[in-house]
Amino acid sequence: MPSLSRYVYFTYLCLVNILIINVDITYHYLLPYITDGRMFLQYVLPFTCKFLVFFTFFLRYIFIWLIVMINIDRCLYLTTAKLKLLICHPRSANIISLIIVIFSFLVNAHFFVFLKNPIRIETSPRKTCILDGFYYYCESRNRHFENFYKSIWPIYNVIIFALVPVFIIFICFLLIIRNIYLLRQRNTNDRSHSIGKTLICLDLLFPLTIFPVLFFQIYINYYPPKTCLNLGIINLILSIGYSMSFIKNTFAFLIFYFTGGKFRRGCSSFIYCKNKFAVGSTR
Repeated sequence: MPSLSRYVYFTYLCLVNILIINVDITYHYLLPYITDGRMFLQYVLPFTCKFLVFFTFFLRYIFIWLIVMINIDRCLYLTTAKLKLLICHPRSANIISLIIVIFSFLVNAHFFVFLKNPIRIETSPRKTCILDGFYYYCESRNRHFENFYKSIWPIYNVIIFALVPVFIIFICFLLIIRNIYLLRQRNTNDRSHSIGKTLICLDLLFPLTIFPVLFFQIYINYYPPKTCLNLGIINLILSIGYSMSFIKNTFAFLIFYFTGGKFRRGCSSFIYCKNKFAVGSTR
């Protein structure tokens, strides 16, 4: 029986990426465009200030650790016989996905506790950078947290969001390559290694799209922009950088679904089994 767990992870990954893209577009572009700048600052921003910071990091952590689990799942399925019976299963994938959600919530819950309403500083129209002549940001009344958020959090974020995941992905990457090489030596006609090849391509693209943005974020955290032009350029670079990563994985799922018959049948089987279980439980 083929492993359906990777289809579970890919489905959740696609949903998370779509959610991130829609939230980012709605908050940063759509709402400021369709509402008055002062109304946005007065009513929308105080409610969403700390919520948006939490939600952004929360979804990004789920996003990267789902990619990690896709690689671990594929690596175990190709290299072990005992563990794949335990881990490479839809029920296990759902449990692990729930653990990832809980983990992401806990490591980012401090934003809800310490971040307060935004500071709003009225500026001269000539120095307007964003939203109707106002500059704003979230603050914390706790000085220790403020120091943590500005000096320690960027490094902490890189470790959890990039360094540790990429290290795990790299190990899985080597094991998957080794397995594919052995399969070719044995002249084994195994269709399942095609997904392994696709994962290798995604693993190579991930650090190329994530690391430059993260290191750039750390740099501007210690050396913030001092002109509106530089601020606009930085916002454009960060938006393009993160969008490349999220859109890349969303399109990866769609490409798998529309071009891979085995992947499409696996997704359909997963959805069908879920619907069948739901119908059976209501009887």
